[in-house]
Amino acid sequence: MQELVNVDIEDVYPYEDAEGNSLNPRDLSTPASAEYIAQLGEQFRYNRLNPGQPRVKPILYRDGGIYWIIDGECRYRAMRAIGTKRFLAEVYDDLADAETARTEAAKAMVETDCKLNLTAEEMSRGVQQMLALDLPDDEVAAVARIAPEKVRRARRGARRVQDAAYDMTLDRLMAISEFEGDDEAVAELRDCPQRDWQKVYGRLERERAALEAGLSRALEEAGVPRVAEGDATERTSLASIYVSDSAPAKLEAALADAEPDAYDIDGSWLELLREATDEDRAETERVRAEREEEHRRDQRAGELWDAELRSMDAWLAERLADPRAMRRTAAWLARLVADSVSGTLERLGAEVDMPPSPALCVVGWTRAWRPDPDAARALARGRVNSWQVHGDMSAHFVGLADAMEADGYGLGETGQAVLETLRKEAEENDG
Repeated sequence: MQELVNVDIEDVYPYEDAEGNSLNPRDLSTPASAEYIAQLGEQFRYNRLNPGQPRVKPILYRDGGIYWIIDGECRYRAMRAIGTKRFLAEVYDDLADAETARTEAAKAMVETDCKLNLTAEEMSRGVQQMLALDLPDDEVAAVARIAPEKVRRARRGARRVQDAAYDMTLDRLMAISEFEGDDEAVAELRDCPQRDWQKVYGRLERERAALEAGLSRALEEAGVPRVAEGDATERTSLASIYVSDSAPAKLEAALADAEPDAYDIDGSWLELLREATDEDRAETERVRAEREEEHRRDQRAGELWDAELRSMDAWLAERLADPRAMRRTAAWLARLVADSVSGTLERLGAEVDMPPSPALCVVGWTRAWRPDPDAARALARGRVNSWQVHGDMSAHFVGLADAMEADGYGLGETGQAVLETLRKEAEENDG
């Protein structure tokens, strides 16, 4: 259920998951963040309908008498800074609904007509928020009214510079993506002042163009022509060389090992090519078939994991009324809740006994991390994506699964594969 609530700011807290990870991708400790929050506060003072409040309502999740911030932590901090005591917020009683609202809010930031006056930096923040929520490139492109290719390039650039991306324009992120194989160029574009990035980019482009010209001359002298525009000859790649200062030496070595009949330059990459043979076509078909089979396996693993999650929910629901029917799991969930509020209890100087109960089991189950389908597909294949597994998440899932198995729950094949990968991850972190 969603409703508009006038909440007391003292009852509101930034949301963190069970591992202490914030939903806010912004580093709030930087001077730039402090300046941004101060600017927000000044804007809120001039809200004539609700003085001291943002015009775009924060999104909160209600957990008893506590309100957790799902979207709007910077607005919350700005209100605290200017002394706002109460504010209007969109409040949800279901965490999943609140997170869905956050996703839609990220879209709304850039898609509505009233937002056409966004600065380039604000537009970039809105797009990056959607990228952080893993929305598909085509969906982000439609919302932001930009080409999907630009979204893909911005995503690549943002991944290269991580937190530094937040205050960059989309054009700057796309420029960075063009040099993603050149660490020095990326560092220059990342670290230069905003006012200077286009000059830096222009210089790097000129340097790369000079390198490309030198490589082209060397290939022409070796009797290797560039692929003509419109040439439909089927070719296979013999070597890919990133256009940088080291490219001439790499090209010389590649020409000594291969006999290309053509070359092409696509972005920052030089490709040495030759006309495809029947063997090349057979290999291409084999690789395509392997990729399709891998895709089918990933889809099947995702479907089995969804079934596993439903099975786990059903198992808990059958035993929830009597935690003694799942003693180890109930104790584990109660400890998870106790750990999550230990900081608050320490600050209050209070000791609260929290024995396993149906209510604590529900709260603990909500806080317990279980991989989403994308992470589970990778984990089932033995791959751990660090950006999907933070802190103690691996160890926590292993602990929950072990407790459930001790109480009689049996993981399916995909669940066992996920557990095995996470168990290894937890052991490596402990080591």
